[in-house]
Parts: sequence; C-alpha cells; structure tokens
Amino acid sequence: MHLLKRDSTPTGHVDILAKIFDSAFHHSRIRCPICEWQPTPSSQWSCVDNPHPEAFFGGCGRAWNTFETFGTCPGCTHQWQFTACLSCGQWSPHDAWYEEEEDPTED
Repeated sequence: MHLLKRDSTPTGHVDILAKIFDSAFHHSRIRCPICEWQPTPSSQWSCVDNPHPEAFFGGCGRAWNTFETFGTCPGCTHQWQFTACLSCGQWSPHDAWYEEEEDPTED
C-alpha cells in the first residue's frame, strides 16, 4: 500500500514538528488539496515502492512525517514529488499541499 500512516512520533520531535507546521513556508498551512484534511505532527508516511503516480521503485521502508523534510525521505533521500492523503487516499503533487494563507492587511 502507498505511504502508510503510523501515529508514533519519537519524544521531542512533536515540539519541533509543531513549529514547522506553524511556520512552514511563512504562514502557509499544510492540507490535502483534494479533501483539505490537515496532517498533525504525528502523521507519518512510509517510503515504499510506488508504481503510480510517482513511478518509484526501491523504497527503503522508512516511516516519517513527509512535511518535516518537505517530501524527502530521511532513509534513502528520495525526493517524493507526490504525497498520498492519509484521509481520502488520493495523490497530489507534494508542493500543492502547502497553501498560502491570505494576508488580511492586503486588499
């Protein structure tokens, strides 16, 4: 199965991940571009072989929060171009998960 979820985050990483989620791309929020589900710091994906849409073979099996590394597997350094939503199961380009929040001071 593609990028499976695990909810176990090593102690100490939760605070670091929360800061990343709060400040990612200067006030952007991370959400599925299809269903708008938002991952938490404990959400995890796995680096596994994936024929579609990435066409990546040679996954190392590492589990991690893909947004902690902006889509790069810390086990094998594969840069994931697509990310599967852990809620709806659909794939989207990794960059599409980062949504810029509107600045309320701009007209």
